[in-house]
Amino acid sequence: MKKRKLLLDSCVAKDVAVRLRADGHDVATVTERGVDPGDPMILASAASEGRAIVTIDHDFGTLVFRDGAKHLGVLRLRQLGAVALAARASEIVALYGDDLEAGAFVTDDGDRVRVTKR
Repeated sequence: MKKRKLLLDSCVAKDVAVRLRADGHDVATVTERGVDPGDPMILASAASEGRAIVTIDHDFGTLVFRDGAKHLGVLRLRQLGAVALAARASEIVALYGDDLEAGAFVTDDGDRVRVTKR
């Protein structure tokens, strides 16, 4: 599996970071960096570091699609318990990592995964 560079939003359970790191990915988290700077700054930080964002926050869709915010890929997960969320994040990054790296907005709808490419 290819190693991905990811930035986890503060709303994502710590278990997700643990699981993705165990999978071999380069994972940074907003929580480990201190105060949450807000979604626009999270997008900017991730882009400058070459990281895709992992979130459960719907606001990133607004920033990307309505406001045209620059990003290097966004994975929006649905709300699940921490262990289930970690497993789902691992699965989606493995299956859709190339799309994320290409700048896609990947959304887990539960029944399916939507990939919106630029």
